[in-house]
Amino acid sequence: MKPTNHPQVKLKGIEYLLLAIQSDPGKSQRHYLRRLFLYKNGRPSYNNGGTNNGYFTSSSYRNVVWYDTSVQNVFYYCMDPVDGRVKMNGKQLGGTKSKSAQMHLTPAGLHRANEVRKKIGLEPIHANHTCA
Repeated sequence: MKPTNHPQVKLKGIEYLLLAIQSDPGKSQRHYLRRLFLYKNGRPSYNNGGTNNGYFTSSSYRNVVWYDTSVQNVFYYCMDPVDGRVKMNGKQLGGTKSKSAQMHLTPAGLHRANEVRKKIGLEPIHANHTCA
C-alpha cells in the first residue's frame, strides 16, 4: 500500500476543534477556527477564521466542552450575548467579553477529545490541572 498524506479518518468540525484545543490550549477562538478551515479546505482562511464561529457561541459547546479563562472586561452591544446578559427596560442590550479568548477544555471536553484520539489511533492525554 502506498503511503498518503491524506488522513485515513475524516474528523467532524467539533472533533477537530477538541483535538486542537487539547494539543494547544489557551489560544483564541479565531486561532482554532483558522486551523479548522485549513483542515477542512486545505488552504488558509481568507475570512481570518470568521467561519464556523457558531461552535464557540453555541450553548451546546461553550462551558460544556470548553470554556474561556480570559478576563471578561469589555462591554459590547448585542441583542443576544453569550455570557453576561444585560437588560434595560426589559430589552437585552449586551454583555461583557474579553479582548482575546483563552480557550481550555472542561473535563467533559477532555473526555470527548480522548475519544477522538482513540478514533484516530492515538493514546489518550490525561490533564494534570483542574478546570474551572
